[in-house]
Amino acid sequence: MGVIKKILYRADALGKPRHRNFFLDMEENIHIHYRDLRIELSRGEFEDIVGAFGRQSAELLAIIEEKQYQDGRLPNANQEDVRIWTESRLRHEVKYHPQRFSLEECGDGYHFHYRNYKLLIDPEDFRRIARLFATLDIDGPYASTHEEIRSLLEANEVDFVLAAGNVPGEVLSICVARYHMPKVRDIFNYIGFSAEDGEGSEKRYRGEHLLVVARPDSRRSALDYRQLRGRNSVLRLADHLSALGTGIDVEELNELKCQVLDFYFAVKAGKVTNVDTDPEAWLYSPPNRQVIFPYRAGAESGPTVAEPLYRAWANLINGIGLGFVKPGKNTFPKAVQDALRQKVDATLRREVAAYAAVDRIHLMGSALRGDMGRYHVPFIHGRLAKLGSDIDILVDINPAREGDLPAHWRLHLEKSSNHCAVYHVARIPLAEPEGDWAQRFPDVDFIPHLVDAYVRLPSRGHDGEIDAFLRKFGARCVYDRASEGPVYRGDEEADIAAALAEHYGFERPSVERVPASTENAVFRVHADADYILKLFKVSGNYARDRVAEHTAYEEHLVNELRVRGIPTAGIIPARTPSQVVIDGHPALLFERIPGRVEQRPPYPVAAAAAALAEIHRTQIKAPLESGTAFSFDDACMIWLPVFEQQCVRTDLEPDIAAAMAALLPLARRCFPGENRARWFARSPLVHNHGDVTPKNFILGSGGEARFFDFNNAFHGPRMADVIDGAFQFSLAEKYIQFADFSRFDEFIAGYEAVSPLTPDEREDLADWILLIGILLFAKEVRVVIERPDLKLRRKRALAIAGFLQERLLPA
Repeated sequence: MGVIKKILYRADALGKPRHRNFFLDMEENIHIHYRDLRIELSRGEFEDIVGAFGRQSAELLAIIEEKQYQDGRLPNANQEDVRIWTESRLRHEVKYHPQRFSLEECGDGYHFHYRNYKLLIDPEDFRRIARLFATLDIDGPYASTHEEIRSLLEANEVDFVLAAGNVPGEVLSICVARYHMPKVRDIFNYIGFSAEDGEGSEKRYRGEHLLVVARPDSRRSALDYRQLRGRNSVLRLADHLSALGTGIDVEELNELKCQVLDFYFAVKAGKVTNVDTDPEAWLYSPPNRQVIFPYRAGAESGPTVAEPLYRAWANLINGIGLGFVKPGKNTFPKAVQDALRQKVDATLRREVAAYAAVDRIHLMGSALRGDMGRYHVPFIHGRLAKLGSDIDILVDINPAREGDLPAHWRLHLEKSSNHCAVYHVARIPLAEPEGDWAQRFPDVDFIPHLVDAYVRLPSRGHDGEIDAFLRKFGARCVYDRASEGPVYRGDEEADIAAALAEHYGFERPSVERVPASTENAVFRVHADADYILKLFKVSGNYARDRVAEHTAYEEHLVNELRVRGIPTAGIIPARTPSQVVIDGHPALLFERIPGRVEQRPPYPVAAAAAALAEIHRTQIKAPLESGTAFSFDDACMIWLPVFEQQCVRTDLEPDIAAAMAALLPLARRCFPGENRARWFARSPLVHNHGDVTPKNFILGSGGEARFFDFNNAFHGPRMADVIDGAFQFSLAEKYIQFADFSRFDEFIAGYEAVSPLTPDEREDLADWILLIGILLFAKEVRVVIERPDLKLRRKRALAIAGFLQERLLPA
């Protein structure tokens, strides 16, 4: 830019440009149209421009790419002047109206003609300009005072800061970026200041009332100066947003939202303290587009602070109408669109169509139209930060499978305006590099392309409205299970489907993996009926090399219990005579039990305890024929030595080590085999379930209670199951925040309501609580050692230790 001698007038006083087109036309002459500007050209002038622009633009684009230039207000602002002079001399003179100046009122507004340029001006803007020109004083004095000189330097975008040696009204002392020292010289020369010799490299300029001392500075970059200069213009963020309202630049809005979102997540994670979390107190520097979060002594962080912060921020921007504002988008070229669409189709089949709950998938939006792209800045929508276009779909769910939605789908909105639930089902990598957003805002989870699914749940109805929604957006069905049949998420599911066809005669069964808390693999299978397939790999109660043997034992045990009338999931016999092996692992196919598994409190404790008692009582009446090769003492001899080894470790966390030290004196009486043998002999021997947890208990649709999954079953004293169940229902599985050991005795009481304990068992109750507690504690600590990031297991271990000390140590 040139040197500004005097600001006659400057303000954002105009409306927005009426046009946003760039085009050429040829009528009586050739026109270049750029927004509200038109340039009239002869053929020769036009050819001059085309030739020069073609060559110069190619050179400049190469420099832009080499330097990774960004616009001046962005973080890597350019500080080097680049001028391309290739073929800069125009061969032809201006042909049309080279000396004309004309102001015209026309049908589309006012035309301002200056030589061969024409500007279209709206009537309101023109009247404002006319009034402005009437008030201008072009002969007024140049800047001469301290404040006037500072304002003039800032108007010229000189990179400077105040330095030592200022004397109000007499001396202005500044440090100037070395690359702007020549510009400063020109400014003072133009406004009549005389240059004087200074000390060393400093320059002095004297006016009638003021001496300016300019010292060159090489320490700061252009970005440093722009940020410092921007901080001279700071106001409350709320005032900035309210003043501009919906007229705010959409990219500025989303960028400042991104800063707030990063701050919110940092507060939520407990990373910041002593910072004001009230949005009404936040400041903003418009030139830097920087939100400033002020210091506040004693301000805390964490989830309980973050949520009120977010609600207050949401109320602020929604109240101004700025909650949902998309930035501009660069649409990908066709070749990129086509490649991205292939990824979309593959993702929809893998993450959506591969699940039997899905009947149909309807695609709409930019993925269907072929205008997917990347936002100029992240699009901040609530707590989401999106880098690229969403993939919008509507999924029809099978009426009988509303409870089988894939576990990895994340519910975003319970009910949208079209009566569908909204789930986020997958992400697709951005078709272009993501930029440095993640480095600039490290606490924000940036989403490349989000597969955003409206999910139609038949039980809700509203089919007519949802069908109208699909028609409104021109949706297209891209998958229909009725015509295409099942698809598989990957090779694993396809291979399992083939194995099921071989062993059970199913024709193209649907197979989908179910998340499991163990290494054993669990799959839903949908064929002529609904099944659960389990591939056995490990157990906590016996050695890994006995897995196949235990699988046969489990099958025999379950079949015997069902013959006795114990309700549990039946095992489907294979048509092949030998044990079924799939993917190298023993496998069992179970019927799928309809009902509800309560994985978090409140639990039906009495019903669960009674169901366990029935399993034991039928065996006490008449023993089963299943063998006794798997015993409870086998499990004891796995986990008691593990506990001993843990006791001598020196790398345990302090709280775990303290709990271990407190338990060791109590645990010593569990180690002599004769002690355990005495306790075992005083409790009826039965085939135990072995894992009496809420996740293995189901209440049927008719209220019938049943346990399933006998993967850890063994033969031994029933008290092992009873006390295990009391612990597990007290600990609340992964919902440790709801742990409540009042359920411990409630479980035992519920068991005794069906099958009372013997006097010997009551006498040994404290020993049984200690033994089972030590085994469970050792299992949890092993996971803590192997996976210290799993805080849940640490909390469970400490809860077990705390209960044992409270229950068994003298008050």
